[in-house]
Amino acid sequence: MRIATYRHNNTRHVGRVSSDGLHVQAFEVSADIAHHGALRLLETVVAGGQWPTVSTQQLAVSDVHLEAPMPVPRRNIWCVGRNYHEHAKELSTSVFKDSNTNTQAWPIVFTKVPECVVGPFDAVHLPGAQVSEQIDYEAELAVIIGKGGKNIVAADAMQHVFGYTIVNDVTARDVQMRHQQWDMGKSFDTFCPMGPWMVTADELDG
Repeated sequence: MRIATYRHNNTRHVGRVSSDGLHVQAFEVSADIAHHGALRLLETVVAGGQWPTVSTQQLAVSDVHLEAPMPVPRRNIWCVGRNYHEHAKELSTSVFKDSNTNTQAWPIVFTKVPECVVGPFDAVHLPGAQVSEQIDYEAELAVIIGKGGKNIVAADAMQHVFGYTIVNDVTARDVQMRHQQWDMGKSFDTFCPMGPWMVTADELDG
């Protein structure tokens, strides 16, 4: 299932997107649930509940304003850098040339704060030259965790994945390089466009 959070007539809705990505039908949920986007629906389904009823009204996606699938994340977005071999090798010729490019080394882990999340087509507001002159961006696959856990063995990991979306990891590189931790350079307002929607794991065969 494809699940979108969107605004129509100045009201936030969560809806099911058609398989061709052209239309959306709202779930019949309260304004409080819709305020959190797909998050509350995810939590309900993971807890054993059912998907809400879908409205019979069908809207064109082009007639709504798409927001981040989860416009109000519960906590920081955890990010993994150097997360595949070719990218690890790229670091040797980048500004991170001093990073460990050994493909067997532990990956780089950092976070982006919830407040930097915006919709997929919303404006990214640059902090200004007095703060940063090196803005960069990277398209990333975001994995949405459903069932919690820890010390999970690799064979069971996918049982905890609820779905996927796309984020744009916007970074102020010069700010990032000033600090031992990356979070400040990664977490300016609007530095995490997300969407256009979430896809549940059962939709993909990977």
